[in-house]
Amino acid sequence: MSEQKDRIQVDAAAVMYLRALAAKEDAEAAVGRHRQALIELVQEHGQYPPRATKTLALSGNEYELRVTTPIEVTVDTRKALNVRFACMISGAGGRLFRRLFKKIETFVLVQGADELINQPKLPERAPRNLRSLFARAVKIRELAPQLEVRKKEKEAA
Repeated sequence: MSEQKDRIQVDAAAVMYLRALAAKEDAEAAVGRHRQALIELVQEHGQYPPRATKTLALSGNEYELRVTTPIEVTVDTRKALNVRFACMISGAGGRLFRRLFKKIETFVLVQGADELINQPKLPERAPRNLRSLFARAVKIRELAPQLEVRKKEKEAA
């Protein structure tokens, strides 16, 4: 009889677990829907805070919502070396290359490289095909938006 009782307890525990798992999945789906609705609300009505280029903010009476859309930049080392080689051959040398990339373990973009490469006139002795070489060396992709919900602090009267 105790074996039958043990089996009933196992079944009861399994049922409780499966119900909790289903509730968790429903809750996660609801959280995902609310998250997406908040992101869409901020993207439609939000404004860029001062000095923010990738973050939109939207304030309510008690909460502030912030949506940040990060990007990931990767540099193809082989293609970056092609850019360096082209700079050397054109006579611009390593100086121009170092204004675009720096080497850590691999090449990463230097701050301001996008402004340099997008100038109407490239620096003196830059390779003619520098922009296309650069575009092949650098890959940019947007990542999923990040949502932050902050409780606003009460202002002292």
